[in-house]
Formats: sequence, structure tokens, C-alpha cells
Amino acid sequence: MPIGDHPFPSPIGGIPFPHDFAPALLFTILYAIVVPVGIYRLISKRSRTLAIAGTVVFMIERVADFAIRAAEAEKPSIRTGVFFVSWLQSAYAMGFLSITGDLGNIARLFVMKTTEGTPFTVQIPPAECAPRMEEEQPLTTPMDPFRDASSSYSQVPTAEEDVFEDEPRIRVWLKRIGLACILVRILAIGTAVVSGGAFYMGVVSVVQANIVQQTRYASSIIVLFLQMLALGEVVWALLTRPKRTPRRPALYLCAMISVIMVTTVYRLAAMMSFTTSLTSMGPGSLNGPTAKALFYTFHVAPEWVSSTMLLVVNVRDMYGVNGKGH
Repeated sequence: MPIGDHPFPSPIGGIPFPHDFAPALLFTILYAIVVPVGIYRLISKRSRTLAIAGTVVFMIERVADFAIRAAEAEKPSIRTGVFFVSWLQSAYAMGFLSITGDLGNIARLFVMKTTEGTPFTVQIPPAECAPRMEEEQPLTTPMDPFRDASSSYSQVPTAEEDVFEDEPRIRVWLKRIGLACILVRILAIGTAVVSGGAFYMGVVSVVQANIVQQTRYASSIIVLFLQMLALGEVVWALLTRPKRTPRRPALYLCAMISVIMVTTVYRLAAMMSFTTSLTSMGPGSLNGPTAKALFYTFHVAPEWVSSTMLLVVNVRDMYGVNGKGH
């Protein structure tokens, strides 16, 4: 294990020690339980949509991540290996980004639905009512413009409803925001890859340590911006168009976004920590029991809760996204 003579960014989640085995195993099991639900959502015709594909892949990867973490906790020989350290730091940097991407897409598509106009719907009276209507109507009655060509009586409205005007201009702006978010997300992915891939080099190089710190801060700040944007879109819909926006799905979506934001805020706070050794138990190393408890509580648990919330409901029906996720 290389030990640098300079402070370098502490690994998020620290290095797995024996006290990591139980929580790592627990989350391996929790993710493994939910993975079949996600796969079912992708396979079933009733719920199939690409809008949740990123989250399903994320959960499958997390099973591997925590299995590796549990193995590291039990085997000191692989605890600080280049591959395992780089793998976990890259996984932690990119995992919550997948959930954020899915929630952002769903939020945008959901809000776009609120800009669609209300179609005029009518209901045909029961067949047994037709003769009476024919008898009551005088022969001189002018043709009703809503008269069904295949029926001898007129259609009537189903009920008094709010009629909403179509808003294509707002949809155009939402589509533009969506395209911009794709580019911003690519930037977040790129910086996350760099921060994870270069992390181990930062242990022995001051220059690499600075690159790691700057890129992981940049990635997390971008993700937080995307999360706040998605949350803002839904809140905007609730506040400015309450009759157009289904309240329960909107609040549920806000809850999922708010939960995953906890992970981002935790990461930004933990990134202020530096150490001079991967296995140090000193202040700022993120290796102590308290630091590990905070990691599992504010980084790992919110990821699992948010992704589970997303997969246990039928997103296709609840938010009106089609099979392709748009």
C-alpha cells in the first residue's frame, strides 16, 4: 500500500474494515431483494419503460459493489488494492447519478403532460334510451353537430370538467431543458469517471490529488443542480397549475428527488476530509466507526430508499411515460 507524504482526499466511505462487514452484507441483501422487482418492471408489458433502466442497472451494480466491500472487510490483502479502491470510488461517484438521471427524465415528462390540452369527450346514452329520444324529438329538429353518424341520437358530455388549453410553447422549452440536461449529465459522468479512476494516483501525487478533489466536487455540484432542477419543475407545476397536475404522483416524485439529494449533500460535506494514509483511523480519514455510520446513513441508505421507491410503483402508468420513456 503506497503511503504519500502529503494530504490527499479521503475516500468516500473510507476503506472497508471488519466493522464494515455487517452493513455491507445487509445492503447487498437489500439491493438483491429489489433487483427482481426492477427486472420485472422492465419485462412486464404493463410497466415496461426505459425511464427506469438506469436505476435498474444501478441496483444490479450495487449488489456487486457491496459484495466487494464485504469481501474487503474480511480480507486485508485486497483492502487497499488499486482495482478495488478505484472500483468503489468510481461506483460511489456515479451510482446516484443514474438515479438522478431517471428521476429528472420522469419529472420533465410528467410536467410536459400537464401542458397538453383537454380533449372533448362525449358519452353515448344507453341503447334502450334511443327509441324514447326519437319519439320526443320533433321531426323538424335541426341536425346536432355532435350527432353520431352511426346513431339516431346525439352524444352528451360525460360531466362538467375543467377544460385546459394546449400549451405547445411550454413543451418546447421543457424539451430544450431536457436536451441541455443530457449534455450537463454527460459532463457529470465524465468528471465522476476521472475522480474515481485517478483516485489511487492521488495517494502518491499532489497533482493527481488536486485533480481528484476538483473533479469529484464538480461532478457532485452538477448532480445537485440537476436534482434541484427536477424538483423545481415538479414544484412549479404544483404551484402554477394545480388543477392540471395530479397531486399524489407529483408529491411522490418530489419525495424521491428529495431523498436522493441527501446523498449529494453528504458527499459534498465528506469531500472536505483529507488524510495521509488510506488505512489511517485519524480525524478526517472517514475510516472510523462514526464516519462509517454517517456514510451508510446519509449516502447508501438514501440511494436504496429512492431507487426502491421508484421501482415499486408502475412508473409508466403513474407518470404517463410510454415504453421508450418519453
